[in-house]
Amino acid sequence: MKFNARSFAIIAAILVLSIGFGFAFDGVATAIEKNRYPLSPRYIQDIRGAAAEYGIPEVIIWAIVRTESNFSSNHEGENGGIGLMQLTPDEFAMIQSDILHVTPEDKGLLYDPQKNLQCGTAYLSYLYQRYGVWETVFAAFDAGTAAVDAWLANPEYTTELGTLQNIPNAKTARFVRDVEKARELYTKLYF
Repeated sequence: MKFNARSFAIIAAILVLSIGFGFAFDGVATAIEKNRYPLSPRYIQDIRGAAAEYGIPEVIIWAIVRTESNFSSNHEGENGGIGLMQLTPDEFAMIQSDILHVTPEDKGLLYDPQKNLQCGTAYLSYLYQRYGVWETVFAAFDAGTAAVDAWLANPEYTTELGTLQNIPNAKTARFVRDVEKARELYTKLYF
């Protein structure tokens, strides 16, 4: 097969168009992902403030809030969780008294985004200090420390190094998987 100048021009045009369509497709795909995993302007300052105050990577908070409530500060979950980070009234009181060392406030403040983010992030910080592995922190955030401690004590659920490998609770396993996916996408899109 013999190529002439016209053949090269056609091939070059096809390559240029292919590259252009590729960039356009990447741009559309990124826009779709950013729409599904946004940095909600309404909460940027509160999330950044809580991340800085408690030494938690901002991306972790975005992933938790996206997974727990999809940015609805009025969200009420099936397990009794309320607000952006889906804290229960009992968790809210425990975080305030045992972690923040303040007198527990009215549970109605769980609907306040700033208070919910502050308490939820303080709890994440506590859990990270306790477990040191984000996947285990996410499991404890969902199932509680008693359940995670029991799983960690069972060699059927841990690695040789004693870290959580298998989560026997399907809801918690799904939650950890969803938070990890959100963390990966937020990292790719923004951080």
